[in-house]
Amino acid sequence: MTTFLLNLIKWIFRTYLGLFYNAKAVGLENIPKTGRLIIVSNHVSNVDPPLLGGYAGLVRDSRYVIKKSLMKIPVLGWLFKLFGFIPVERAAGKDLGAFKAVLAALNNEESVGIFPEGTRSRDGKMQQAKAGVSFLAHKSGAPVLISRVFNTYGFPWRRNLRVVFSHTIKFEEAPGVDLKTQYKQFADRIMKEISEVN
Repeated sequence: MTTFLLNLIKWIFRTYLGLFYNAKAVGLENIPKTGRLIIVSNHVSNVDPPLLGGYAGLVRDSRYVIKKSLMKIPVLGWLFKLFGFIPVERAAGKDLGAFKAVLAALNNEESVGIFPEGTRSRDGKMQQAKAGVSFLAHKSGAPVLISRVFNTYGFPWRRNLRVVFSHTIKFEEAPGVDLKTQYKQFADRIMKEISEVN
């Protein structure tokens, strides 16, 4: 029942965004069908999660990291919980429970979607990524799928929405280098590679 409902909702989002916003996906073949995976993308609009998840869901289901306050929204919060979305307390910056939940999902060979900037960009420009995504990539050994959404800034007044699933990269620990420094460097690399997707 849960799988059917999730697939139905993804289909509704894809159909709606396709009909009214000419939404398209590129690079579905670049999404690994099995194994642990972290899907990352830029984030400029509330439509980014259903756009990213709706199309990635054509290949495989993913769990998504969302801000904790969304779990309190009637009906939506129930659905998020039902689908295994992982709430994170952004203000704290160090939500150990969320990190443990993500790592558990990855160690179970699941796919997890994360917006590494931590929040929506208010001006449409990419922001610095939080180091948490690097920590998760390091501790889980999961490949990171570089993705990018286009034309969603200014939604619902924009059309021709697009999501591109580009390529995967992996965190490779450098001996003798401070891990905190490596986490920042890898997070910066993620945003740089997202920005280069076209």
